[in-house]
Amino acid sequence: MGNELLLIIGFTIFSLVVTMAWVGGYLDTYQHTLQNVILDKTGENRASYGLKTVLTGQKTGDQDLDAVQDGVGSGVGGLVGKGGVGESIGSTLSKGL
Repeated sequence: MGNELLLIIGFTIFSLVVTMAWVGGYLDTYQHTLQNVILDKTGENRASYGLKTVLTGQKTGDQDLDAVQDGVGSGVGGLVGKGGVGESIGSTLSKGL
């Protein structure tokens, strides 16, 4: 019982410290680096991910139109992603984001 209580208190303190550091902006550089690593592992960059999110984000409710919208978003995002025709443009844009 005592060990569990200490574990809960320790986790709570750790969570508060991390939250305060995040709100204070001290973790922004780490967050940016982590996002780049994750996007790189998935074959994306910031520009391609942003384009896909914007172009496929709002759904109409019509299945056919939503499928076309998803296809266009993936196609355009893939053009500036890793291995795409506009990869150099995408990586240049991603540096500014």
